[in-house]
Amino acid sequence: MKKWIWTIVVVVIVAIVGGVTFTSHHITQKAYTAAMTTGKKAVNKKNYSIAESSFQDALRHRTNDKQAQGYLTQTQNFVSAESAMSDHEFNAAKSDYMKVKNAKPALSTLSNRAKTALKVLKTVQLKAETFQGVYDQALTQNQGQSYEASNSTLDRIFKDAEAKEPYYTDIYNKAVELRSANNKAINHDGDGTVDSSSSMPSASSDSSANSDSSAASHGITSGLTDSEKQAAKNYKGSNEFTVKKSQTEINGKAITAGQIASARKTLSSIGVSSGSFSDQDIRNGLIAANKAGVSFKSYAQKTFK
Repeated sequence: MKKWIWTIVVVVIVAIVGGVTFTSHHITQKAYTAAMTTGKKAVNKKNYSIAESSFQDALRHRTNDKQAQGYLTQTQNFVSAESAMSDHEFNAAKSDYMKVKNAKPALSTLSNRAKTALKVLKTVQLKAETFQGVYDQALTQNQGQSYEASNSTLDRIFKDAEAKEPYYTDIYNKAVELRSANNKAINHDGDGTVDSSSSMPSASSDSSANSDSSAASHGITSGLTDSEKQAAKNYKGSNEFTVKKSQTEINGKAITAGQIASARKTLSSIGVSSGSFSDQDIRNGLIAANKAGVSFKSYAQKTFK
């Protein structure tokens, strides 16, 4: 009789434990599914912060789940790409958009948005390079005191309907500044000299401590005396004139004055004084950010704050 009693007790215990285990698993599965559903809906509505939180919640219910981790990473890369695009860090934006596009597993909504963004980015980069080329030409004319010719060149920017789009704000503002300098010089008794108040616009609005590096960013080595040029040539350290070509380029393209000016604005926006950085320091930061595949803003926040 006692043997039967123990058998019944064991059966009851097993049933209870099994029921608890099943119930716990069911609750966990339900919570995971709910979190994933919320995350997907948030992505569709472009509520990316909610999406990230939801996918992280899903991972708490199912640790190391590849699908939840994949969706989370894809969402984070898309947010990073959008941020870089807003900061005009086009190379970093392209890198992140490519990660989103090629992600596996992936949300098709984000993949499609990344594909569309890459098409837009390609057009924006080409246009930005065109505007920069026009500005550089106009700046050279300004330095040669050909102010009217400089203004005529700048008109190629001002007459372009796309020039006032947010992507080109930095170069457009620089063009406005250069035109103002040209006009002041033209109105200075027409003698071809530059008014002291209309000196060549620098790449940055920072203090005069950056004047040498700003000049270097525009390639104005002609402003050096023969002795200064020889001193720069003999100098064994790293300054604006002696660095290697690789230290002035990103992906084979020279870092422009516009990129340097934009980077300085980014530093100011995160509370870092850009006046303590030479133009070469800025170039080094841009190169490092590009190699790391992140926006300059993200790099600066981790490195300089």
